[in-house]
Formats: sequence, structure tokens, C-alpha cells
Amino acid sequence: MTGAEHATGTLSVMGQGLRLGVVDDHPAILRGVLALLIELCPEITETFTTSTVAALLGARRSLDLVVLDVRLADGSDPAANVEAVVRAGLPVVLYTQEQRRGVLALCFRAGASGLVDKSEDPAVLASAIREVASGKPYLSSGWAAAVEGADDGLVPDLAPRESEALSLYAAGLPLKSVARRMRVSEDTVKEYLDRARVKYTRVGRPAYTKVDLYQRAVEDGYLPPPGESRSPGVTP
Repeated sequence: MTGAEHATGTLSVMGQGLRLGVVDDHPAILRGVLALLIELCPEITETFTTSTVAALLGARRSLDLVVLDVRLADGSDPAANVEAVVRAGLPVVLYTQEQRRGVLALCFRAGASGLVDKSEDPAVLASAIREVASGKPYLSSGWAAAVEGADDGLVPDLAPRESEALSLYAAGLPLKSVARRMRVSEDTVKEYLDRARVKYTRVGRPAYTKVDLYQRAVEDGYLPPPGESRSPGVTP
């Protein structure tokens, strides 16, 4: 159903239909979930689905809200995806199986308005969509845990170049290769990594070694968990 469009012609009680964008890379799941959503939310008059945020934004569709999977097959950064959609003026409901609090905290820092686990009943997702579409955050227990993770300072706020250096270096690239990819000197890469280390130490999660940096990068979503593939440094 990637790139598909559905229109029911049903109007919401406010006289205006809800145009829903969905970014997920599991077409079979999407078909089932969307069928139930349209039944549960008659105010949804149009849906546009795709497997990447870049494709969603590139389509230049008129949408009101985006349901976004956190971990996508293209290896894009979860928080950067949220930020890109929010920057385009669209509220985001996270729909995911992601359990790493650091990843979710970064997504909420980037502007996500709600969180629904894929194990939940579709009615829960429908409620979240309605809440966020009305301009309110969807305050689920998952949302609370993720916001707590952001607010308690355990997830450092790395600058874009710091997180890029962390992702490349922690993924196994030597400093020389990281510098070449980032088009900076090796000393500059060392400076970015030192800044990241300092920030992690300040929040009580020191990263003295390369192994430590790898662990922090996985915990906070800069790299995928072991066993999942992603090209180092891939960004949306």
C-alpha cells in the first residue's frame, strides 16, 4: 500500500476531514491498521502512506497529521525524522515497537506529540490521532516514560555534528575515515567526540572508550541494535 491513497468522503463533526499521513515500512501491517482506523475514525477522509519520511515530504501532499514508525528500514535517524516532519508543520504520533527510552526521549525532544505501541489495540491509535489532531498531546504511559527520560537529563543534547561523529566512529570507522566523510580534519573529529564524551559524563553515562561510545549510540538510537543493519552515517 506504499504511496497509496484512500478517500472515504466522510466529513468530521467539525465539517472538515482529517488527512492522515503514515510512514511505515511494513505494508501488510499498514493495510490492516489503516482499514481499522478508517472504520474507527470516520473523520479520516484521506490517507497517504509511504516507507520513508523523505518520500512523505517530497510528495508535497496536504496533510493534517503524521503517524510515524520510529525505526525505518532506510536507517534514517528517528529524532531527525520527527524533526523534519514537525518542521513541515505536521504533528507526529509515534507508532512503534521501540522500547529504548533514550530513542523515544530524543523523538519527543524533536517534537513528537504522542506515542502508541504497536501491541496496543487499534482503538488506542485512533484515540491518539483524535487527541493530537485536536491540538493536544496524547499523554500515554509510554509518553510519560519517554518525557521523563528527556526531562531527567539522562539523554544528552548532542549537536548535529557531534552526533554524526559519534555515529560514524562508534559504528567502527577509524578517525581518518570519519574525518573524510565529514570533510573535516581528524583533530576536529576528536573535538566532536570529546564534546560528546563530556556531555555523556555530565548526565552520569560516561563513555570513555570506543565500546562505551558504541553502547551509548545504540541506547540513544544513533545506531541500530546489534544484528540490525544500517549504513554508518545515514541520515534522512
